[in-house]
Amino acid sequence: MLEKLVVLVVEDEPIIRTETVQMVKDAGYAVLDAPNTNDAMTILEGRHDIHAVFTEIRVPGHLNGMVMAHAIAKRWPLVRLIVTSGVPKVDNFPADWRYIPKPYGGAQLAAALRAVLVSHPTVAH
Repeated sequence: MLEKLVVLVVEDEPIIRTETVQMVKDAGYAVLDAPNTNDAMTILEGRHDIHAVFTEIRVPGHLNGMVMAHAIAKRWPLVRLIVTSGVPKVDNFPADWRYIPKPYGGAQLAAALRAVLVSHPTVAH
């Protein structure tokens, strides 16, 4: 049996984080979550099975969500990134990342996850 791909959700609003975690599970992925960038980085440092990170741009912590995403891309280049925000689109990220504006739905999130993970080297084609 194949193990599920693992997605880390970084969102400070508890209700949104809970709903997003459920959307990721419904899309067929294993999911971890963090309320801030400090916890997210600690999780990433302690695990080697995270395939994607879905983060709010304006999330608390030592780093904001965008700075954290750039740090993840540099330190863990195999981890795929999707960013979200309720503010207008921010274009300061690489073309292989995805941006989903808030509010988003399960189908939109699932499609973005499929899009970024299809190119992941550990995903069987």
